[in-house]
Amino acid sequence: MLTLKLVLVALLLQLLAGATSSHDMVRVLQGEDDLFEDLRLYVAALERKARTTRLVLEDALARLEASQIDPTAYVESPLVAFSMVRRMHMDAGKILNYLKQDAGADLQHIADYRLDIITEADLAKATQGLLRQQQLQGLSERDVARGLLGPKQYNASLSTPDCLTLAQHLLKKGEDEQAKNWLELALELYERTPERVYELLNIDSETILRDIVDIHASRENWLGVRAVLLQMLELAQDKQRILNLLHSVDFHLTNFEICRGQRQLPVSDSLRCRYSAEGSPFLRLAPLKLEQLSIDPYVALCHNAIHDNELEYIIEQSRPYLKRALVDQGVVHEKRVTMDAAFDLNASTHGRTLRQRLEDMSGFDLSNSGQLAVLNYGIGGHYSMHFDCWFSSDSAAYEAYIRSNRIATILLYLNEVQMGGITSFPALGLGVQPIKGSALIWHNMNHEIECDYRTLHAACPTLLGNRWVATQWVDVDGQWRRKRCTRSSPN
Repeated sequence: MLTLKLVLVALLLQLLAGATSSHDMVRVLQGEDDLFEDLRLYVAALERKARTTRLVLEDALARLEASQIDPTAYVESPLVAFSMVRRMHMDAGKILNYLKQDAGADLQHIADYRLDIITEADLAKATQGLLRQQQLQGLSERDVARGLLGPKQYNASLSTPDCLTLAQHLLKKGEDEQAKNWLELALELYERTPERVYELLNIDSETILRDIVDIHASRENWLGVRAVLLQMLELAQDKQRILNLLHSVDFHLTNFEICRGQRQLPVSDSLRCRYSAEGSPFLRLAPLKLEQLSIDPYVALCHNAIHDNELEYIIEQSRPYLKRALVDQGVVHEKRVTMDAAFDLNASTHGRTLRQRLEDMSGFDLSNSGQLAVLNYGIGGHYSMHFDCWFSSDSAAYEAYIRSNRIATILLYLNEVQMGGITSFPALGLGVQPIKGSALIWHNMNHEIECDYRTLHAACPTLLGNRWVATQWVDVDGQWRRKRCTRSSPN
């Protein structure tokens, strides 16, 4: 505190040295006001720190008083032993760091305090011991937390930090369900303790809720995720972030409904089943049987688009080359469980004929697009929600982003699926059942050549039999004659 006073005096003298007029006196007065406002804020901070420290001290003194009656019996309690080890290993350092922060007093003796008496191994041993006792006696988390270990009621209980430590230990072992129980109990206990103590220990309710959300999400329990996010919404300062997450969760819930067959095809006066002769002179002779599923974004199902001999040829030619499909940067991931193989449409008469038909159906030029991707989904095979296009905000890479992006997708259904295998568009509330020989076409990008988030889609799990499909992604490059855009140049 003496150091602070010397600084304040020095600053005042510096201001007064040039004060020779009324104008200068006003500046000095303003400077003095600013200094004492800073001093007031400093004192208020000290008082807050003192109140927080007093709460910690009162809690410690209460435990000390309880231990004085019979120290030996007190430390024999597994709950007491665990909490004591955890506090010394995890909380003590945070408390001392808090005290070391500028408080206007000499804390050198605190800075020299040794914290290596309790090690990480000691904490792990205490944690495992308590959890083992819970398991052996078949105890609930709530009973353990309030000190009821089997037939004996101990005069001790667990705190929110104790419960969090147990939960984190279980999460590392992959025991998510029990970890979730401890996290929920930690949240319940959190509300019974002054928040300033948790602020000191870097614990907050939103972090606990976020850990619970992660557990639900890892199990794809989206109803559970939604319930916890609604709790977070009440606490969060950045409510828009939580609302965005809730919007994403709603897509997952809709996707599940579609995959279960609970969503029917859309009914609208603007949607039609019709013969289409647009886009190619050939279609005037052999119009398409087209079922319009969405106008914006464009989604349509073309019936009888591929002949039996063509689809059988594609399957047989691709079968020897099937391998596990990859995602992102060429890695195997559980979000995409299928086998795939590339099929060159230009390598055979069947392929060239089919390619021309795909151009006629879609209205796009496929000369700059890649090979056909043939995919085989076995029982349980699926592809979680994803986009076929990608988003970019890098203006420097804008031209490359546009040329290589996928403006549309043509999905050919090569066989009848006995059960499952629906193509789901959760943002549209739309599910398409595979029909052998049909082609599903949708536009991934809008008229401004931007990836349309509404084209989020998934391949629902195949529940019985096999699902054979072939995907032709249509690149933007080369489509300027076919699809005009309204976006002005970013430059």
